[in-house]
Amino acid sequence: MALSKIQAESMNLADTYAFSGTVSGTSVSGSAAFSARHDANEWGTVGDGGIVNFNNDSTGDSFDTDNCYSTSTYKYTAPSTGVYMFWYSIYTADGDTSNGFSFLKNSSKVDFANTGDDMMSYVDTVNFDHVQTATIVIPLASGDTMAACGTLSGTSDYFKGHSKWGGCRLA
Repeated sequence: MALSKIQAESMNLADTYAFSGTVSGTSVSGSAAFSARHDANEWGTVGDGGIVNFNNDSTGDSFDTDNCYSTSTYKYTAPSTGVYMFWYSIYTADGDTSNGFSFLKNSSKVDFANTGDDMMSYVDTVNFDHVQTATIVIPLASGDTMAACGTLSGTSDYFKGHSKWGGCRLA
């Protein structure tokens, strides 16, 4: 079908078209996806705004489709402007009775809550093991970074071997 015909009429999406060259301006949901974990089975602590370190994105079902996650800085870098989804599952408690976690965007806690701590998850007065989870959908510009972090003025305990986080571009 000639370009003039497409411009003069309309493109029937039920038809089959053969294109050559480069298609640009498209985005694929679920692209730039990753899931990371830690390769040690030990307890760790993280302070307010400190990054929860996940140093493994290549063992088992962990992955990084577009090399956007750094296993040395523990940050995800958005490859392009869009809407992204992130999640974490952090196994916590040990001997600490207060544990809180959130997300960092460009090294500042994501401001989705009406509290000074900007917590996405928090448990107080519990010293038995449990899992804290959170999921956010957030717009990012190309080059913005995201990480999971602690949110308390003291420290939050987490078991590295049972904790994980990930995310992907939605649009």
